[in-house]
Amino acid sequence: MSKYKTIIFDLDGTLADTSEGIYNCIRYAQKMMNLPPITDAQMRSHIGPPMHESYERNFHLFGPDLEKAINFHKEYALTKGLYEASLYEGIPELLSQFKEKGIHLAVATLKYEETARKMLSFLKIAHFFDVICGSLSDVKLSKAQLLEKSIQLCQGTKDTSLLIGDSSYDALGAQEAGIDFLGVTYGFGFTSRQEVDEFSNVGCAEKVRNIEELF
Repeated sequence: MSKYKTIIFDLDGTLADTSEGIYNCIRYAQKMMNLPPITDAQMRSHIGPPMHESYERNFHLFGPDLEKAINFHKEYALTKGLYEASLYEGIPELLSQFKEKGIHLAVATLKYEETARKMLSFLKIAHFFDVICGSLSDVKLSKAQLLEKSIQLCQGTKDTSLLIGDSSYDALGAQEAGIDFLGVTYGFGFTSRQEVDEFSNVGCAEKVRNIEELF
């Protein structure tokens, strides 16, 4: 870790278990739009990818109906969903240690930025981060674009920046942005070291099973 001056975290499945809130956002959109039920696996597949992609894939929504579902999802997230999350054990201590070493910390998430900021404040870790970058209602940024924005705002460089995340979307975003990636297996995306190893050819620097391995 000594080479890194900027460490960027994914949010869902990396900093916090946000599954309850995300599932309830989906259920709210289903209720408001009378959408069909989906399987548990489909529910889980909403965690990580852009919301538009997930609602298109699982509910076959497009155009105005897709935007309506996204708006219902966001409505629940901003009023209730952001409070239905819990930090993974050891996260505050980890962030504190990084800050003591003078490392710039950032969050890059496909969540709406407003939701992410409020959630991190609720979880009492927002103060650790120099930068919080998320999706904006009028601008759709890719994971790679969010990473590049985070590095720029932290006044960092790509060769001394690292993304810590839990999914292939994170790994591929890091590859596209040209930075190193560390995959964790305690979140939603990667469930084994073997899955992380599949992305070793896209700059995966390391893989960890729990927070303790990051210290």
